[in-house]
Amino acid sequence: MFDLRIPSGIFFALLGLILVSMGVFSPETRAALTTSNVNLYSGVLMLLFGGFLLWLSKRHV
Repeated sequence: MFDLRIPSGIFFALLGLILVSMGVFSPETRAALTTSNVNLYSGVLMLLFGGFLLWLSKRHV
């Protein structure tokens, strides 16, 4: 049976890497009504979630 945690983990990890790089290299592009770097924070969380899914899929096998 095909494990959906692998493609989901890769997707979230790649999206997290893109958001983290956007948050680090261009912090001036942020949401209009906030002073925090939303791209960086959400990217780190997505990267952690993607890594968690990939860890779960490797642990299951």
